Amino acid sequence: MKKIIGVTKCPNGLAHTYMSAEKLETVGKQLGYQVKIETQGAAAVENELSAEDIQQADYVIIAADAAIDGKERFAGKKLLEVPIADVLKNAQGLIESLEVNATVFQAATTTAAPASGSGSPMKQLMNGVSHMVPFVVVGGLLIAIAAAIGGENLPEGLIIPDGSIWQRVSDIGAIGFSLMLPIFAGYIAYAIAGRAALAPAMIGAQIANTPSILGTESGTGFLGAILVGYMAGHLVKWMNSWKIPKDLRAAMPTVVIPILGTGIIAAALMLVLGAPIAWLMDSLNNMLASLSGNSSTSILLGAILGTMLGLDMGGPVNKVAYLFGVASITTGNTMIMGAVAAVIGVPPLALGLSTFINKSYSEEEKSAGIPALLMGLLGITEGAIPFAAANPKVVMPSIILGSAVTGAVAMLFKVSVSIPNGGPVAGLLGATNNVLLYLLTIAIGIIVVNVLLLVFGKFFAKGAA
Repeated sequence: MKKIIGVTKCPNGLAHTYMSAEKLETVGKQLGYQVKIETQGAAAVENELSAEDIQQADYVIIAADAAIDGKERFAGKKLLEVPIADVLKNAQGLIESLEVNATVFQAATTTAAPASGSGSPMKQLMNGVSHMVPFVVVGGLLIAIAAAIGGENLPEGLIIPDGSIWQRVSDIGAIGFSLMLPIFAGYIAYAIAGRAALAPAMIGAQIANTPSILGTESGTGFLGAILVGYMAGHLVKWMNSWKIPKDLRAAMPTVVIPILGTGIIAAALMLVLGAPIAWLMDSLNNMLASLSGNSSTSILLGAILGTMLGLDMGGPVNKVAYLFGVASITTGNTMIMGAVAAVIGVPPLALGLSTFINKSYSEEEKSAGIPALLMGLLGITEGAIPFAAANPKVVMPSIILGSAVTGAVAMLFKVSVSIPNGGPVAGLLGATNNVLLYLLTIAIGIIVVNVLLLVFGKFFAKGAA
């Protein structure tokens, strides 16, 4: 019996990671293969591949939308690397194509190369997102909990008393939140050039968002962090190619490259790039603020953001819209995050609920309903993926249109959210200006998605989601 091993990893290290692993294992065994898949999730590496597993393997499948750790282990093996969506859409076709499409993997020989491999620019960006998300979630939730429990409603707004334990909790949350952009930039660079790129990128991102160093009125925000990540990564990658004496090689990735790279990135930001990017970010924030401040344009903005969030359910387009929402919190325009937060839980909640409404679901499909509901409550859009993968022609337009309506309604109701999290949990934590309107917005979105599923007809006719 031939053996397939593999690694799965999605940007958040959550639902996609485990869904794709389960799909490969199930379909692979049905096709007569012995299968073992390692998952590189947000919490930890699970079902880790041993040296014996790798040695015995006939094929390696890497299904990932972020750079994986330990890719060099598979040197000399027949390897196929694909996006996670390919596994969810057609795992059988992918496995059946291994003999033709898998190629012998040659690991990079330089010691400074990233363990995860560089990948495409989008995969590098998503690697930054996947490492950033835990800091955003922890920071945002701590701030929200502190405000919900320890805050006092005064005429000037919600205030957490100075010196209280809840003020300290909020301050700890603010530390986590402040690490968001350095981590984001650092792991974009890491996906390109390895550990030596972390210091130039992280320090550079901090410089890019310290106005007193740049000599500007504001920082460069997430646009600056993205630029710094790619700059530092490619700068260090170029430095890795230098021909240097053998005696100096050990010092390059730990001393020479980090110091020189940090100096070059800092100089570029202070002398050339910092002020223009800060101006561009200010202009973008002002534009978003003006759009969200006008009743007609705010509804359009909400619909656009909702469309982006529903389009690929946790993928790159979804994350761009999410980053806009997160960035809006730091500028005080929390209505944008309000629309984003309301939308991101709607697809899984709507599809999870539909498994209880529609009796034609199979037992396997019903078993995906409860996890989808749980993920929706926490604002994890990926919970809708099993349904969309099974019947994309019906489910995808329903999710996209329903998400667009949700975003528009959130803007119509002027709902705001002050933490970088979504789903009903954000409202229950008291992070919104109006809990009832926020939950009503989500409920409207769920109803719209389910009505659209009915309208498209084939959803119920096929009994698939």
